[in-house]
Amino acid sequence: MPGTHGLTLTAHIRNTQSLHPEARGELSALLTQVGVAGKMISSKVNMAGLLGVLGSTGKINVQGEIVQKLDEMAEDVMQDIVGGSGLVCAMLSEERKDILEIETGGRYVIAYDPLDGSSNIDANVSIGTIFSIFRKLSPGTEVTRADTMQKGCEQVAAGYILYGSSTVFVYTAGEGVHGFTLDPSVGEYILSHPDIRLDGKCKCFSINQCNAPYWDAWVHDWIARVMERNDADKRRISGRHIGSLVADFHRNLIYGGVFAYPTDARSPKGKLRLMYEASPLAFIAEQAGGYASDGRISILDLEPEELHHRTGLIIGNRPEVELAEDCVGRASI
Repeated sequence: MPGTHGLTLTAHIRNTQSLHPEARGELSALLTQVGVAGKMISSKVNMAGLLGVLGSTGKINVQGEIVQKLDEMAEDVMQDIVGGSGLVCAMLSEERKDILEIETGGRYVIAYDPLDGSSNIDANVSIGTIFSIFRKLSPGTEVTRADTMQKGCEQVAAGYILYGSSTVFVYTAGEGVHGFTLDPSVGEYILSHPDIRLDGKCKCFSINQCNAPYWDAWVHDWIARVMERNDADKRRISGRHIGSLVADFHRNLIYGGVFAYPTDARSPKGKLRLMYEASPLAFIAEQAGGYASDGRISILDLEPEELHHRTGLIIGNRPEVELAEDCVGRASI
């Protein structure tokens, strides 16, 4: 690949595509369109206070959560830009009850959370768009369950766009993880984090301790075993929990860390959505050398049972996630 100084997202995607002679350019075009949608959402997020789009709509979405005005805006942008690209045959959104089929669609299915962390919007906390891309498996134009209910291991690409102090596009197409920062002066994503790696050293531990009364015993055991590395000589693990999944994950991806939202007595099936949050981030984590599990098996091996399938999630540095699985195993003996 040519030198990376000033390399744009579009050029990076094109260069990666050139490594596959059989590629037809459709996935590259789709990733580019997701990036365009991210630019539009970023612009609106940055201007939200001035445009009067902070706060809720007063509606409740299919997840039972309050819909924010920016949630609706981000959903509309994704449908207009990505849905209108002619590259997807179906769109699966956290904000929609049902699958949106695209009559003039292409060879891909996209699942996405248009604005993760939206409950933090009014506090100006980093939020983001998470996406996952699958190939259409069935022949013809009909969209079938086989097309829309695929395991995470069948993803062809996944990523997220983080709207914070800067707008960052992070993605993988199965050949490493790369991050691009939006330069607003030229309107382009520029490569800023090539070949991101999650090494074995965990620095940040992200979990909501206020859920402790509802946790299973293994969670307490796991946390104790991680925390015991801190001693009078040195604090080796720091608690860092923003409460916006995409922001917590991005920090841990860059610095090294683990995020956990395990199942508990209040959410026995888990809180996070498999297809819009857990699977795409799990694909990214594993491509960066990390791992994601529900505590028992890899997130990427979970079979979605329905569109809004929920799951527990432990994701980040592989040793910490495997330690969690070990604690689950010990507790079941």
